[in-house]
Amino acid sequence: MPLHDAVRVPDAPGRAAQLLDPDVLRDMRRDFSDPSVVERFARDFCDSLAGKIDRLDGRLQDDDAMGAEDAVLSVTTSATMVGAVRLAQAAGATQRSIRAGSLEDARRSVARLRACAADTVSAFQDSRPEHR
Repeated sequence: MPLHDAVRVPDAPGRAAQLLDPDVLRDMRRDFSDPSVVERFARDFCDSLAGKIDRLDGRLQDDDAMGAEDAVLSVTTSATMVGAVRLAQAAGATQRSIRAGSLEDARRSVARLRACAADTVSAFQDSRPEHR
């Protein structure tokens, strides 16, 4: 992903936010007696991500600001829950565009969200125990 398309780190201009915060899933593993629950949670997140972004895109194409905000909140919340830092920040930027009434800016951000989502899914797959 080119740096100009990446979500910037507010306190480190010019640097992209990390894709994943490994501490989030590590903390979740401590909370559950069966670590496979956390792995399944992360896998389900990855499996549902494209559909969530498709839903956001559809709402934006329909000029449905309320539906688009609901859809982007789903992306933001689930990304935060699994530690997908860059994706959560990118979705937050899209949400701010929607709230500001700039659906055109939000529509343009969908391509960045899709690219960030693909990078995030790849990072999760690379971090799975069978890939180490």
